[in-house]
Amino acid sequence: MAATLLGAFLVFQVQPVISKTVLPWFGGSPAVWTTCMLFFQLLLFGGYLYAHLLVQHVPRRLQGIVHAGLLIAAVLSLPIQPAESWKPRGEVMPVPYLLMLLTVHVGLPYFVLASTGPLVQAWLARRQRDPGVYRLYAYSNIGSLTALVSYPILVEPLLPVGGQSLLWSLLFCGFALVQGLLALWFAGAAAGVDSAGTQHKPQTTAPAVRPSRYRRVCWLLLPALASVGLLAVTNHLCQDVAVIPFLWVLPLSLYLLSFIICFDRPRWYRPRPWAALLLACVAGLIVLAATPLSHWIVLDAALHVTALMALCMLCHGEVSRLKPSPSRLTQYYLMLSAGGALGGLSVGLLCPLVLTSYAERSICLALAAAVATAICIGYRPRRTRLADYDLRRVRAMRGGLLAMVLIVLYAASDAGPAGVAASSRNFFGVLRVVQMDDCVAMMHGRTMHGLQVSAAPSQPTTYYGRESGIGRVLMACGRSSHDNGEGLRVAGVGLGCGTLASYGRPGDRFDFIEINPDVIRMSKDHFSFLADSQAEINLLLGDGRLLLEEQAEASYDVIALDAFSSDSVPAHLLTREAFALYRSRLGDRGVLVVHVTNRHLNLPPVVHRLAADAGWSSALVSSQGDMDQHTLAAQWMVIAKADHPLWSSPELEPWPTAPAPQRRQGPLWTDDYHDLLSIVRLRSR
Repeated sequence: MAATLLGAFLVFQVQPVISKTVLPWFGGSPAVWTTCMLFFQLLLFGGYLYAHLLVQHVPRRLQGIVHAGLLIAAVLSLPIQPAESWKPRGEVMPVPYLLMLLTVHVGLPYFVLASTGPLVQAWLARRQRDPGVYRLYAYSNIGSLTALVSYPILVEPLLPVGGQSLLWSLLFCGFALVQGLLALWFAGAAAGVDSAGTQHKPQTTAPAVRPSRYRRVCWLLLPALASVGLLAVTNHLCQDVAVIPFLWVLPLSLYLLSFIICFDRPRWYRPRPWAALLLACVAGLIVLAATPLSHWIVLDAALHVTALMALCMLCHGEVSRLKPSPSRLTQYYLMLSAGGALGGLSVGLLCPLVLTSYAERSICLALAAAVATAICIGYRPRRTRLADYDLRRVRAMRGGLLAMVLIVLYAASDAGPAGVAASSRNFFGVLRVVQMDDCVAMMHGRTMHGLQVSAAPSQPTTYYGRESGIGRVLMACGRSSHDNGEGLRVAGVGLGCGTLASYGRPGDRFDFIEINPDVIRMSKDHFSFLADSQAEINLLLGDGRLLLEEQAEASYDVIALDAFSSDSVPAHLLTREAFALYRSRLGDRGVLVVHVTNRHLNLPPVVHRLAADAGWSSALVSSQGDMDQHTLAAQWMVIAKADHPLWSSPELEPWPTAPAPQRRQGPLWTDDYHDLLSIVRLRSR
């Protein structure tokens, strides 16, 4: 049991550790977590396949020796933390590159850990022929759940990323020792000779019944649906809030909890109540999406996670009901892991290729409603035994179930805003160009990234109007620069549709750094801010921080960070090390401007603290929206030296710098430590 618990703990502890390590290298995109989940699900299937082949085709006395050798190789592959040289450079394809990085650094240790559960259970079943070995699967999920819950509560707040990686590597060495001793013990015991030299007589059991095709299909498709639900809900939460480990951990914890309940306490699985709860949640989400209440983050998240829990209970409860005799244990687990991998492949690779929106959530809700209805039909009222499921009743209603899928799919689909002229989905999310009367806008998820007015194409709009913080700074610095006969040098981290280029004048240079290639393409194809600007425009593809690090000779007058207004926030741009980089890339009279308008995160205290730590003064400049000017309410942080002439300019005169006590109230984030959960607003603005 010790090997099972520790192995399961390490399996699910490594996921948030390595994901948080590489998250800054890929712009903080929620797809980092989805890709990591895909990798771990595929490797979990690989580990289960290895366990199945080892148990079925390798002589018993050699199984322990083979596995002990694999454990030694895994220990030699440590540590798991990738070096700085692995940071992506240039126009790499994120998904293949991230999968390769994970394979090199955590592939072998995770492969060994993944095989632990079915391998230990198969060895134990060979010795005692007890169906109770399936409870070890529940215990392994308890270890996994402990790992997930402890990460945001204990590990993340107390240890830097490097310390997390080191601790995990040390624990893996301890696991390898325990598992190695177990493997060698099994190799000796398999010889069938006790201490007196007598041969053990094998126990005789009735031959196992071959599972039906229906059972094998359920072993595959039900876990696949639960996996799709897990990834779709996680994607939804991270897209609409932020890429926070807690939001990764919560859905996955519920996913594991359903395994624990169904395999350790099967009597707690009540099909009809769980099905009714799932149908109620699906109906609630459809109603919520059609009402103004859709802006209530807590209600939206609660319905999604409750629906996920109900779906996982139904899928895993039915899978547990259909489990075979222990002699077919490894085949059973192999099919379960194949289902999980199938779900991961569908969401992680297939959906981004064939869909231009996050339609997998709607598809999952439709299939979940059909499964819940089939459960209600198949289990007759007042029947409590799980063996009373009547498949014939479900087959008779298959036409109605298909109609339900189509109805729910239509009702739950996110059609997006009206007037969509172009749409794309890639690693960084869903991007749309929307035509609205005499305006054209760029939307990333639910967030507007810019708007251009046909009648006044050079007019700065949305968050970038002349009354906004960035507008005031660019006008003040531009006037001062041109009075001295020099052009203004601006670096914009985050392009949007290129609105800031409208402030450019002859002699100015604007370098825009954008990580999403679709943003660059759409800003050129559907907007004219870049083409009409009088300044020299340079477009750089990549992560803002990585590209600024490469430009050692750059000396800017203004650096504008505009990467925090969307729902997924790249926190690595708001750390002590990042601010030191910005300071080194600014001239003697340089100004840093940070866009902190955000629906769900209270960013100003963090930026104030970072500015104070770097020895700068800071001010929060708020502007009101003006429908006539097509501007929106915006918050920008202006950061510069205390003696900078900008503070006395007429543009900034109404906005005094924050006092020292206020600037030191927020948390101080570093590359090793940042906690987005602490600044989440429970209700969106």
